[in-house]
Amino acid sequence: MLGRTLGIDLGSSAIKVVELRQTLRGIELVRVETIPVAPEATADPSAQPVEATAAEATGAGDPEAGATTPPALAPELATALRSWAEPSMLAGARLVCAIPGDRVARRRLHLPFRDRRRIAQAVPFEVESETPFDLEDVFVDWERVGGEAGTAEIVATVTPRREVAMRLNALRECGVLPRVLEVEGLVLANLAEWIPLPGTRLLLDLGHRKTTLCLTVDGAPRFARTLPLGGAHLTAALARERSVSFEEAERSKERDGVIGAAGAAGALRVLDRLARDLLRTLGGLDAMLGAAADKSIDGIVLIGGGARLQRIDSFLAERTGIPTARLSIAPASPASALLAGGDPLRFAPALALALRGTLKARTQTNLMRDEFAPRRDLFRIARELRGSVGWAAAALALLIATGLNSIVLEARRASRLEAELAAIWQQAAPGRPLPANVSRALQDTLQQAQQRADLLGIYGGNLSALDLLAEISKLVPPDLAVVFEELSIDGQVVRVRGHTESFAAVDRLRAALAGFPNFGDIRVSEVQADATRGGNNFSVTISLAKAGPPR
Repeated sequence: MLGRTLGIDLGSSAIKVVELRQTLRGIELVRVETIPVAPEATADPSAQPVEATAAEATGAGDPEAGATTPPALAPELATALRSWAEPSMLAGARLVCAIPGDRVARRRLHLPFRDRRRIAQAVPFEVESETPFDLEDVFVDWERVGGEAGTAEIVATVTPRREVAMRLNALRECGVLPRVLEVEGLVLANLAEWIPLPGTRLLLDLGHRKTTLCLTVDGAPRFARTLPLGGAHLTAALARERSVSFEEAERSKERDGVIGAAGAAGALRVLDRLARDLLRTLGGLDAMLGAAADKSIDGIVLIGGGARLQRIDSFLAERTGIPTARLSIAPASPASALLAGGDPLRFAPALALALRGTLKARTQTNLMRDEFAPRRDLFRIARELRGSVGWAAAALALLIATGLNSIVLEARRASRLEAELAAIWQQAAPGRPLPANVSRALQDTLQQAQQRADLLGIYGGNLSALDLLAEISKLVPPDLAVVFEELSIDGQVVRVRGHTESFAAVDRLRAALAGFPNFGDIRVSEVQADATRGGNNFSVTISLAKAGPPR
């Protein structure tokens, strides 16, 4: 999921796009964009719905309904999308779109196990009895939204396959090839990845033709629903009551609002209906929340273009008894770039879709499965990787050149070493032919010389064992009565055992031996009286000096 991800929010009045880049270090916001949608031929939502319902899309209730089913995208929306979707701009990006929540059915299920494989097998059979379609005609997807140990709370989404086909065909005709097709509602929980949503929060997306709810608990999705009321219904009520055009009523609504405004009784009735539907929906959640909604929900967070309506936050807070506020973004948060790119309230749903296409997604619904699963375009992948392959080839060529250069340098160094070894051989073995392996021959010659030295007894100062014996004989005074009974040489130590008439004679011997420069430390020990012969037995230990004058 690394790379570019585009969340495309297909609103009936404008298309909002948020582009993210997923890297190994995290997610960064690249850009936000708004594509205006031309006003519809009939702007009153009560006169001409923009999108078909799920039942209409599948022809339920009327075998001939397929011939008159409204398009999956309104013509004005399709035209705007087609003019925006340039292949060069979308190449290599992961596109995430959504099916409107009012075109699917949702069911809450409680299962006595949590294993994902068992859940995937059980959910279709659990919803089959509550669905007016055959299972082979629908997609059944699900999200695990809670549950205690050993149990699972599931929100199952049932979508007619024909509905998915219509949506995908309409998008592809506009040049948009999504990789993920979500369902509006639970997908809003992905905002919690960038925007703190602690505790229990109700996200309320006030759109142009509908209002989408998403209940989250500590950022995790728990419930979603779509109410068929939006900003366009307020505008239509204003237009009828004031006998003005839809466009003029829209401008008046944006400028003055409808709460407390003159000639807005009809619009207030629409808001009252929205509040009643919201309260009924929340009332059905008491069992799940464990208490009344006004006691268990920490706050309502308003997003979408309708959230800009003046005093809408205080109106909903008064009607529901729940603290209500528009979405706020801290300047230091990851989503703060939305403040510079545009209205964060309008771009929040598109941001949620873009986050769905990253590694940080909190929802996993994707209707692009089975026959609708995206096929791998090997030629497109090759085109996308062309630049990377070029860089890889250049890096490989550089690596090969570096390796060849290292080989040449090592060969030259080896040639120099061989020449130096040959010169050393000529000095160590003059007149002898140069062997094939000079290094090995030098090692063998050195080892042989060491063996001969050990055999002859070569010690410090180039003295042999015979040289040491001769020196000791010379150093003993002629008038000194001393008998050497044992003499041993062990490495750099000479040990002498002998007999003399008196202790004074031993001292004279020690003093005489000290006159030889190749002798280092001289120690006399084990001086004992000899009861048999008389006189004294003694031992002398001589340490050879490490360096001495050559002889």
